[in-house]
Amino acid sequence: MAIGSERKNRRVPYEPKRRSSGASSTAEKGSVRKNVRKTAEPKKPARRKKRKGFSLPSLPFSSQGFWRFMRWLIAFSLIGFLMFGAAVGLMKAYRFCITSPFFAITDIQVTGNDQMKTADILAICGIRKGANSVAVKIHEAEQKLVKDPWVESVSIRRELPGTFIIKIKERKPVFFAKKDQTLFFLNIKGQLIAPVTSRNFRSLPMLELGPGGDELLPQLADFVALFGAPNGPFKLSQVSWLRLSAANGFELYWEPRRMHLAIGFENWKENLARIASVVSDIKKRKETERVSSIRAADGQVWMTRAPEEKKEASPKP
Repeated sequence: MAIGSERKNRRVPYEPKRRSSGASSTAEKGSVRKNVRKTAEPKKPARRKKRKGFSLPSLPFSSQGFWRFMRWLIAFSLIGFLMFGAAVGLMKAYRFCITSPFFAITDIQVTGNDQMKTADILAICGIRKGANSVAVKIHEAEQKLVKDPWVESVSIRRELPGTFIIKIKERKPVFFAKKDQTLFFLNIKGQLIAPVTSRNFRSLPMLELGPGGDELLPQLADFVALFGAPNGPFKLSQVSWLRLSAANGFELYWEPRRMHLAIGFENWKENLARIASVVSDIKKRKETERVSSIRAADGQVWMTRAPEEKKEASPKP
């Protein structure tokens, strides 16, 4: 009895049945289909990541382009080979020329040198008989000669197989000038050339610069040319000294007549012409020994009579 009552009193839990709605059924069907599709599609292989780096571009290369490239390559190779062969040939030819006795220097002609000796010129430029004419570097030889103070310009010409012609243009000395207790040669522009030595001494007039004389230097070349004109009475070789100054212009001492001449700088060409006319006149009258100085300036000419000592010592005209 007790057992029966226990069975009757035991309660079984009630679980109500869940009703599936249409929406849930369709969602389940869709998910099933999606799963079916996903499982049905084949998996694509995973792409490998490209490594960063330098890569050459791919060029489309046809057979025709390949043979064209090979022809160009062969042509350039032949040109390079020919150029290399020509260079080697030239080097061998040059070595033959600089060592062959056929190109030995046998004749050297030097012209235009008055102050410089021929031996000194050849020693400076390095050209000597017996040496190889092809090995001589003409430009370097010319530059060595131009550095000499006496050389104004130089031209060296080579005539194969063994002849050299050297033409020198020297600076022509016209005056003496003293600088720092040293006597120098000057050219016609009043520029220093070289020191005076016992080997190159010659008789030239002394040039002096007074106050403001630097301003007259640009006119010096024209004055010398006009003063020593062939139809004039003066010669530069007869002048002992020449002084330039702003106050007196061109002053000089005419040694044969022992006469002092002064030409004013303003309109100096006209002043020089007046002095030349006066000198020609007194020379015709044989009165040059009676005049010690002549000065021309401002369109006028002044003369100074010579003392008696000069009359006795002056040479006859």
